Amino acid sequence: MSTNCLTFAVTLLMLTSATGGKFVISRIDGQLTSIELINKYGYRGQAYTVTTADGYKLGVHRITRKQGPDPDRLPVLLVHGLLGSSSDWLVIGPEDALAYQLAKAGYDVWLINTRGNRYSRQHVQLSPSDAAFWNFTWHEKGIYDLPAVIDYMLNDTKHPAGQIYYIGYSEGTTAYFVMTSSLPAYNRKIRLAHALAPSVLLDSVRSPVLNSLVDNAQVIMPLAFTTNLVELLRWSEQQSGMLQTMCPPESKRNPCVVLFDNLFGPNPESLDTNAIQSLVGHCPSGAAVKEVYHYHQVIQNGIFRPYQESAVDRIVAPYNLSASDVPVHIYYGMNDWIIHPKNVRKFTAALPNIRELRAVGGKKFTHLDFIAAKRIRTVLYTKIMANLQNDMVELLRQLEKS
Repeated sequence: MSTNCLTFAVTLLMLTSATGGKFVISRIDGQLTSIELINKYGYRGQAYTVTTADGYKLGVHRITRKQGPDPDRLPVLLVHGLLGSSSDWLVIGPEDALAYQLAKAGYDVWLINTRGNRYSRQHVQLSPSDAAFWNFTWHEKGIYDLPAVIDYMLNDTKHPAGQIYYIGYSEGTTAYFVMTSSLPAYNRKIRLAHALAPSVLLDSVRSPVLNSLVDNAQVIMPLAFTTNLVELLRWSEQQSGMLQTMCPPESKRNPCVVLFDNLFGPNPESLDTNAIQSLVGHCPSGAAVKEVYHYHQVIQNGIFRPYQESAVDRIVAPYNLSASDVPVHIYYGMNDWIIHPKNVRKFTAALPNIRELRAVGGKKFTHLDFIAAKRIRTVLYTKIMANLQNDMVELLRQLEKS
């Protein structure tokens, strides 16, 4: 079979095997850890601890099919959003969630948990009860967390290409563009990237929930800092159980649905209340208050740059997006109330190597839809899988010639 025919056949198989918008999820999925979810659905799950250069111990999860990954395929790193965790890529079940689909296709899939979430609350010296533990934003995630995990993956997998595939969602894209703008050497370690709902410029937020917080930030943030409130929405069994009780899947307009509509944008046709109930069992998973304030600075000044400690400090220079030269596919939603399409088009003008810039899912597609929409597999994930397959064909051709 020719290369083109093989690629077409793989793509057709993925498209025709997609489900019709009903997830395979049980009521207990929101009560399981990420590793328990992976093992429950017949995959091999492994947990690792990766220590960053500044001392944070990150919980990293790995998912492969039972027979192990295809050694020809590059490993894949999946990076969650703010207040999320590795479960972001698992909660909609084994027939639809991206981590399972990649593992089923033979990829060696790594799921990072960035500093501060439920799986990454350790440090070589600090405790989460220390305010200093929470003195970070998404800048440090890009400068320290991502490089540490990428290097760990490359050392463990030892693929001859010496590269990985990167897929980030929301804050997972923020940290990605921090890293690739600030640490150019890591551009060479990523062969192809996918940015879903890229959170880079945010000055056109449409969410009434976020806009209310922005309007009152001058009161809220000083109060938070003076009262030593440094951690945001820590995950706990009590919180998880309460949210699942408050948001039963039998109720189509439960409090979680209403909140998500007002936070991320409404799209009732894409909503699966079983998926929402599973999601709130895992999220919110914890973050630093300072991360949110860093986003607030981006919203206020319309500039993607490192954290500004105070208005009287020297103004820090923006990130150099022109240095982020990894080939990248960028996908955004037209009804994303956090990431406005015009902000996506504006920041991508600085990127030198865009493979694809596309709105997905029609006019109603929202921020949350990227990980929880009923038809997300057919709308987007099969496209990502086809992109990776096409690139793998090209990579194998290059390795054969070398």
